[in-house]
Amino acid sequence: MVTLYGPTQAPFTEKVRRALIFKGVPFELREPQSPEDYKRWSPKTGMLPVLDVDGEHIPDSTVILYRLDQLYPDPPLLSGDPKVSQQQRQLEDWADESFLWYFMKYRRMVARNTPPLVGNDREEPGAAEPRPVRSGLARRLLAWIRAAGTWERPLTGLHRELGDRLDDLVNFLGARPFFYADQLSMADLAVYSMLFVMRNDAIPGGSVVLSRRPTLVEFMLRVEAATGG
Repeated sequence: MVTLYGPTQAPFTEKVRRALIFKGVPFELREPQSPEDYKRWSPKTGMLPVLDVDGEHIPDSTVILYRLDQLYPDPPLLSGDPKVSQQQRQLEDWADESFLWYFMKYRRMVARNTPPLVGNDREEPGAAEPRPVRSGLARRLLAWIRAAGTWERPLTGLHRELGDRLDDLVNFLGARPFFYADQLSMADLAVYSMLFVMRNDAIPGGSVVLSRRPTLVEFMLRVEAATGG
C-alpha cells in the first residue's frame, strides 16, 4: 500500500502526486488537518510530503522521486543519457530551491509590512512591544532602501524577478516538449509544481506573470496530459 502525506496545495506534494500518477502507482493521499499531523507523519523533521510504501517511510520530495524510480522503474523519471540526466537533476534542484526562495521572500515581505499595533492596552502578557509608527517620510525612505534604491513597490519588484526566472525556463525548454528531452522527467515535475503554485496565486499576481509566458502555459498542459490531467 502506498500513502502520500502532504497538503495538496504545496508544490512538493504536487510533484510527488504527479510522479505517482505518471508511474501508474495506486496511492492514497492524506492531507494534514492540524500541526499534530505534521509531527505524527514526519516525526524527524515535521515537514511534508512523506511517502509510505508498504511501511517504508520516505521523506523529502526529491528523495521520494529517486526511490520511486528504484521501486517502479517504468516509466523512468530520468533520461537514459547520462548528460541529459545530469541536466535534469540540476534543473530539478534549481526549480525547488529557486522558486521556494521567492515564495519565502514574499512571506517575509507580508510579515514586514503587517501594520503595527498602536495603543493596544489589551495585549496578552509577554506579547511583543508594538512597533513605533513611522512618519510618512520615514516610510518612503525605508521603502526606497528595500527596493534597492528605486521607488518600485516590493511586490512589483518580486513579480519582475519571478518573470526573469520564468524567462530562464523558457530558454531552458527551447523547442522541446519537456526539459532536455522528449519525455517527462523529474525536472518537469519540479518545474510544473512551482508553476502550479504560481498559477494558484500563492504570490498574488503570480498567475498573471505566468500567463504572459505562453510557452510555459503550454508546457503545463503537456505535463498534465502525461500525469492524469
